[in-house]
Order: sequence, then C-alpha cells, then structure tokens
Amino acid sequence: MVSVNAAQEMARENTELRTLLQLQSRPGQQVVHAALLYQGHDWFAQRITLDQGGNAGLRSGLPVVDATGLVGRDGRPLQYDSGNYPEQLRKLLAAADYAGLRAEQGRMRASGRLVGIGIGFGVEATSLGPLEGATVRVEPSGRVHVIIGSSSQGQGHETTMAQICAGVLGVPLEAVSVTTGRTDDLPYGTGTFASRIGAVAGTTVAMAAGAVRAKALEAAAHLLEANKDDLTLEDGKLHVRGAPGKAITLAEVARVLSGPFPGIRFGAPVSAGLEATEYFQPESPAYAASAHLAMVEVEPEEGAVRLLRHVIVHDCGRLINPLIVEGQVHGGVAHGISDTLFEDLQWDASGQLLTTSYMDYLLPTACDVPWITVDHVETPTPLNPLGVKGAGEGGTIGSPSAIAGAVEEALEPLGVRVREVPITPSKLRAWIAEAQAPAGARARR
Repeated sequence: MVSVNAAQEMARENTELRTLLQLQSRPGQQVVHAALLYQGHDWFAQRITLDQGGNAGLRSGLPVVDATGLVGRDGRPLQYDSGNYPEQLRKLLAAADYAGLRAEQGRMRASGRLVGIGIGFGVEATSLGPLEGATVRVEPSGRVHVIIGSSSQGQGHETTMAQICAGVLGVPLEAVSVTTGRTDDLPYGTGTFASRIGAVAGTTVAMAAGAVRAKALEAAAHLLEANKDDLTLEDGKLHVRGAPGKAITLAEVARVLSGPFPGIRFGAPVSAGLEATEYFQPESPAYAASAHLAMVEVEPEEGAVRLLRHVIVHDCGRLINPLIVEGQVHGGVAHGISDTLFEDLQWDASGQLLTTSYMDYLLPTACDVPWITVDHVETPTPLNPLGVKGAGEGGTIGSPSAIAGAVEEALEPLGVRVREVPITPSKLRAWIAEAQAPAGARARR
C-alpha cells in the first residue's frame, strides 16, 4: 500500500501546514481527491476545516474530479464513475459522535493519558475485468442452479449469487443452489480478487437469470395461449393478468423444454432447456470508497497502542446483502489493524528472512480489534446494471492512515512523528527516545 500522509509538515511558500487527514490507495490507483495531489496540501487545507464540534466545512467545495490523470493496465484513462465523499465525511463524524469523542479525549488527556484521533480516506478501483461468466438453469423439479466461474474464499458468493438470481426469477431463495469454480461446468472465469465478484459475477448472474426469465415468458405465452406482455412471474409461477386460473409454474415450463416425451414434435417456440449462459465484460473499474475514524491510546513506556474506537462509512454502491458487506468490512478493518500495528517482515544483513513463523510475524487477536461501527453511503455505479461496486477491501484501505494519524496525534505532546507502518513497540519507543533526546544528540543520529 502507498500512503500519502498529509499529517507531515509541508513547507510551501514558507508556510507549515498540518492536518490529521490521511489518504491511502493501492500503487497505480488514484488516491482520494486527486486535487490534493495536483494542487498541494495547502490548497486542500484552505478548503476543508474540521472544527472541534465535528463540523466539516467545505469552504469552496471540493471539486468533482472525474478524470484521475492515470491510466489502467490496458492503457485506457481511469475515471471516477461515482461517489459522494463529502457525505461520507459528514456521516463518519455523525456516526462517531466526533464532538463527544473530542470531549472524551480532552478528559483523558487531562488525566495524563496519551489519546489521539485520526481520520483516513480511501478510494479503490473495483469490479475489474476482463470477464466473468454464469449459467442459470431451471430443472423440471423447480430447482434453480447457478454456476459461476470463480470460487469463494469465504465472502459468501453462494448467498449473494442466489439472492440475485432469486430476485430476477421471482423464486424463493431456498430454491436456488450455487456452484462455483468448476471448469467442467463453466470454462471461463477470471477469479476472486480485487473486490470484483459482486459487481462482475453478480451482474453476469443477473444477465443469465434475465435471459432465463425472458425464455420462460416466451414459452409460457405459447403454452397458455396468451400474449407474453400479459404474463407476470411471481413465486415461481407465470400468471396471465386478469385470469387467475390461467397459470403455469417455472418447473412445468422447464419440464416441457426438457423434451420429456419421445417421438413427438417439440413444438415450443424457444430452444430446448430452460437455461442460459452469459458473460459480462466491465468497461472500466467502478470506484468504491471508505472513510475511517480511529481513536487510540498509546502507552509510551511499553510502546503499546490500544484501539479504543473504529468507525467506517463505506460506499460500495448498491448493497445486495448488507450483512455480508458488514462482515467483509469488519474483516477488512481487522486486516488494516494488522497492517498498521503487527505485520512486520524482518531480514538480516544477508537477506535471510527472520520472521518465518507466527511466533515472530504477529497478527491481531480478537482482543486487539475494537468494536467497529459501520455505516454506508450508497452511490450506485452506472457501469453495471446492478449499480454494485466492490466491498472486499474498503475496510483495509484507509484504516492504516486513520490509525497512524491517531497515534501521531496521541504522541504530539512528545513531539513524535509516525514515519512508517507497521508501528511496532520497538519503533515507537525509538521514536519517543529520539524526540526526547537533546537537539545535539538528534542531529548526530
């Protein structure tokens, strides 16, 4: 991860400016608010204020920057497709009760405790190509099978894809089963990575289910001797409007299209089998975003950082399953905590890796992760028909910046600057010792 830390002192036109806002993105992807990088930190500071009451004032209004100035792996310009970053900041401050946190921080500092608050933002290019495929098949039994080319790693693909399919076909969720990652069933699939499956595979499932729905309506119109436009599909049954007794189930349509009776004419005006396979190729990334607030306490003697609060406002477009998204956000924040405070690869002078086991390479436990407050801003992307953006990494991108900013603010009385992550106890103690050393000693270091 590349972190652009606006908490560092920036000298421009002999003016030193400081802010606790920190920004983070992947290498090669755009950092939140391109204008900050292009125009300078003082430009940003002039346009945004964050007072102790938690009011975010956009003095001139941050510009809506749609062109990032960057190009993707395929050479095409990267462009912001959607997002409402000021609203994310406002919701973040409200969800955190920013004014109340500042008051609590003041009381804790008055008792001698080193407590800091940091805010971080992240923008992530999600929903990457090149493609995902899906097959949707209705069996004569009425069961609906969904097949996608990419496998789940625990993100809940089966639930999400079944939910999308059930919504399009108008069948109960329990009637849908999902198979993932079997190349003998579906030969092409790019993979589960980079926060892309909900948007890319989800869109493909919706497309395939839509094709099955259209085929079912065409076949049912023939079987019921009705106009296709007069049919509705609800609860797995196709009805003729205004004629309650004139109906046929999806299972019955699937049975007819399976050609169950040998030696007779097929007769239906559609191809055999109530199924369809579709592929979706996204034109460009859909940008998800997250805003984080962290409150920490630092114990200088031990070099320990204790997380007191973590709040995130996340935008992954339309939420298909809020519970699954919240679970992914929680896991992402835990990963961000791990990046910021624990995971530290160490080599010796010859390049031999020293941290070769989990005795040396540390990860957070449940005791190290605070209560995480999650809220959402939904700005649907226009780049796919579901309006969905990626959700898998928003909890990670941005949280290291917020935590690092909070640690630095906590250590302001000691004059410590956070220079890198992970912020391990040994590094913290060294920074504190350096900050407290006489000026001459610091110059000789």
